[in-house]
Amino acid sequence: MRSSARTGLRPTPANGDRPAAQRRPRARLGLAAAVATVLALTGCSAGQGGAAGDTDLFTAAIVQTYTTPPDPDVNYDGPGLNIIQNTYEGLVKYEDGTGTAKIVPSLASAWKVSQDGLTYTFTLRDGVTFHDGTPLTSKSVAEAVERRAQVDGGPAYMTADVTKVATPDDHTAVLTLSAPNSAFLDYLASPFGLKLISPTVLAKHAGKDHAQTWLTSHDAGTGPYELASAKTGNSYELIAYDDYWGDKPAFAAVELEISQNASAAQLELERGEIDAILGNLNKSSFESYAKSQAVTTSTFPNLTTQMVYVNPQSKAFTSAGQRERLFTGIDTKGILSAAMGSLEEPTSQLFPQGMLDSALDDQGITYEKDALAGIAASAPAKGRTVRIGYAGSSADGKAVAEELASRMNSAGLKAEAVAYAAGTIYKLTDDLSAAPDLAVFAVFPDAGHPDSWGRIIYTPKGGLDLFGAEVDGLDADLDKALTTTESSAYGPVARSVIDSRNWFSIGSLNTTLLTTPGITGTREAQNLLEYNVLHFAALGRS
Repeated sequence: MRSSARTGLRPTPANGDRPAAQRRPRARLGLAAAVATVLALTGCSAGQGGAAGDTDLFTAAIVQTYTTPPDPDVNYDGPGLNIIQNTYEGLVKYEDGTGTAKIVPSLASAWKVSQDGLTYTFTLRDGVTFHDGTPLTSKSVAEAVERRAQVDGGPAYMTADVTKVATPDDHTAVLTLSAPNSAFLDYLASPFGLKLISPTVLAKHAGKDHAQTWLTSHDAGTGPYELASAKTGNSYELIAYDDYWGDKPAFAAVELEISQNASAAQLELERGEIDAILGNLNKSSFESYAKSQAVTTSTFPNLTTQMVYVNPQSKAFTSAGQRERLFTGIDTKGILSAAMGSLEEPTSQLFPQGMLDSALDDQGITYEKDALAGIAASAPAKGRTVRIGYAGSSADGKAVAEELASRMNSAGLKAEAVAYAAGTIYKLTDDLSAAPDLAVFAVFPDAGHPDSWGRIIYTPKGGLDLFGAEVDGLDADLDKALTTTESSAYGPVARSVIDSRNWFSIGSLNTTLLTTPGITGTREAQNLLEYNVLHFAALGRS
């Protein structure tokens, strides 16, 4: 099973773990020569949009902190996928531009799974080269699996069950697992899943850390773009790879700027100085552009799910019945409408919306307008101040926690929203007696498989069980479900978690995007499993 707990987490709350990046001056000298060369070779001239009017340059501000190296075996942060998903590729991937987690070919053109679920045979594409010119072969797959285990970063668990990689010929890779694992293809398709890396680069720049130092500022993938420059926590520049095996990108170059100043980024977008903003915008900022002629707004469905966690040591909610009563008093639709607007959709499902048939994980909660008032008068909660924690860097967490606290106070139940910064929200189990009663927290799953959600959220070893709540027999139920391909096997998992009433899923967050008019392909550039990420090769300029 998992060899390590996930540490990167969802982009919004994870930002609180790291110091804010300094915004650099609006200079784009790093790509000037590359873009000028492309324009000269293609005969194109500079027009509207992009940096200084360059039509072949796409510029975007990422309104989130990102300081993790863009190494696919190290990165476990959402923002980093804007680099990794454009420079590296895996054997399979999730289909872009759709609201379902469908696995489709990538560097493998076909695959088959043995009847016992232990052997996965992949047929590799012809004519694929890494960015250093090294041809893709089956040995690249074997070395990628080995390197992921050696680095042993957060995503290492996804291939931890692989015991052998056979390479009968250059275009066939056979992966053997130690035990059947119905989530394995999803792990490979995951944005954090196995990415193939040039074996030539790994050997040449191995150093003492399996090339981690070199891959901090370079890439060695097969993707449509190459990493041309990396100023960690500041800016990243990508250039289209001339020998890419797939469709050639419309933009010859991409510049990403890391910004903690959303207002400044919005002004740049309004002036046409940048093409897009990727990141966490609050309701008012996003919806203020609804009728703008200078900015185009769009949302895209995502598996990121916002939840209310209950501290099992809370003196206000000491039993499953009291916690259920609390949940019935939470006006999910009203709170999300007021706090999030079009940025979030209410959900009745425990797991990310659409991951399971709703008949398996419907939480069975019906809103009752007098429930909070009843709780305020009850012995456990009477006279107490209910504290609602949220990650201080999370705009959505703050908005929902404050709206929930406001409604509790209006019902006579004293409540306050409390921000937790610098990663402390991940350390609440260090002293549960001092921890808040509730936490509002949003998470995206590593993959589109229910195991990647259930094991991480609802088990103390999973990394995102914020209050360390335990459900008897859950590990055994998860292990049993993982051996079958039937999604119905997760019904008992969902039911036991629902019955505990330690967690309440309230909404599905949408990815938000602001662009200048004329940017095309934005839907095709987005993925259900990636939050605020674009696949730049799908974009164009009308």
